[in-house]
Parts: sequence; C-alpha cells; structure tokens
Amino acid sequence: RKAAADPAATPAATKMESFHPSSTGSLITGFQVALCTLTLTVFLELLSKKTVASLLKTTNEGPALYRACIGANLVNNLAIGPPTYMLATEFFVYKSDLGGYSLIRSLTAALGLVLTHALGYHYAHSQMHRPSLYWAHKFHHAFAKHVTPSSANAVSVVEYAYAYMLPFVVGCAVCAPDERALLMAVAVISVNNLLIHTPALEETSKMLPWWAVSTEDHMMHHRVQVKHFSAPTISVDRILERTMSLTKGKSNVINPAAATAAG
Repeated sequence: RKAAADPAATPAATKMESFHPSSTGSLITGFQVALCTLTLTVFLELLSKKTVASLLKTTNEGPALYRACIGANLVNNLAIGPPTYMLATEFFVYKSDLGGYSLIRSLTAALGLVLTHALGYHYAHSQMHRPSLYWAHKFHHAFAKHVTPSSANAVSVVEYAYAYMLPFVVGCAVCAPDERALLMAVAVISVNNLLIHTPALEETSKMLPWWAVSTEDHMMHHRVQVKHFSAPTISVDRILERTMSLTKGKSNVINPAAATAAG
C-alpha cells in the first residue's frame, strides 16, 4: 500500500510553492512592461519631432548618435529589464494563493519602492559624475543640447544595470512588495523617466511641487551637469538642501571635461 501523504505538510508546501510567481510568468510581465515603455517612448518621440530633427541635423555625428540611442533603448529595455524584473520578482516579491496585500499595504510598498529607487539613483548618478565612473555615464550626456524622450533610456549597459535596475532590486529586498505594488512603482518611475526627457514639458513642469523632479530640473542637468542629480521622481537634492543645510561647501562632483581629461 502507498503511504498516505501527510496532510499537515501539504498546505505548507503549497504555500511555499505559491509564495513567488513563476519565473516564466514574471519574465513575460517584464517584457510587457518593456513593450509599454517602448510604446510610450515612440509616442513622446513623435511629439518631440522638432528636437529629433534638430539632433539629426546638428552635426555629422547626429544620425550615428540617434542610431546608438535607438539601439540602447532596445538592448536596455528588452535584454536587461525583463530578466532583472524576473529575478526581483522571483526572490523578493510576495505572492500567495492565500491572498495578496491589502490595497493600503500595496500602496505603501509602492511608495517605499519609489523612495528607495530615488535614493539609489541619486547616489549612483552622483557617483557617475566622478572621474572614476564618468565613462559609464558619458553616452547619456551626449544628449546635452538636444534631449529627446528616447534619450531617457539611452545609457550604457553599466549605467542601466547600476543606476536604473539595481535600485529596483534593492527596493524590492527592502520593501517586500507584492506584484501589484511592484508594477505601480515601475509604472511611476518609467513614465516619469520619459517625461523628464520630453522638451515640450519643460515649462509646464514648473508647476510641480518643490520635492518633485521636473523636466526643467533634468534639462538643466543635461546642460550644466553639475546640479540636479535626482531623477526621475523625488528630488533628493532639494530634500537634502532643506533638511540638512547642504547648500554650502565645495562640491565633490566634477564637470564632464575634467572627467574626460582625467580618464
């Protein structure tokens, strides 16, 4: 006779198996997120066609730069983003057949993710303006005078992994979101990243509250590269200035010319 299964062990095993979404399902979701990001990028790019045209006509390197921009968008969004989403979901995201988080808990976890990402990006971005790491960030600042929505994800693979994806993974480990919270945070961060690179919104963005990163802030960063390191949601720069009086003193970041010379 077959030994009867231990009824006490079955529910626990089922719960453990269903605690995390399947790898395949989360990978598919990651690709869906990437396709949504690319679709919105195309839409905003069409709205910014004058800037795109100016970029293409400015120098002989314009068309090559724009091709590199498109290539970076495809590689980062389709080759790096979905596997990272899958790994973060597999190891850190809560999902159970017994029921997910309440809406309030999901919103709290999503807010925590956005905040953690803002802090992580600010730190990583500031570090990449130092001589030792500026090489990883230099490509993104090739879009200085002509900033297009597609330039939002036109970054090196190292920058995309370090400044874009790693803060998400750390945020998931810290906040333990459910999948709903993760998707909300990803949507907020991804959409805002595109909006702060959309020239047509520069004037309108002045209406945002002081603690939010505006398109004007980020366009200024692309022009001068020594201020407004926060992106794309919460202005860590202004929060630090207001709460810790860090507006005075010598800056530890450098300008790109010095970084290039040092390299």
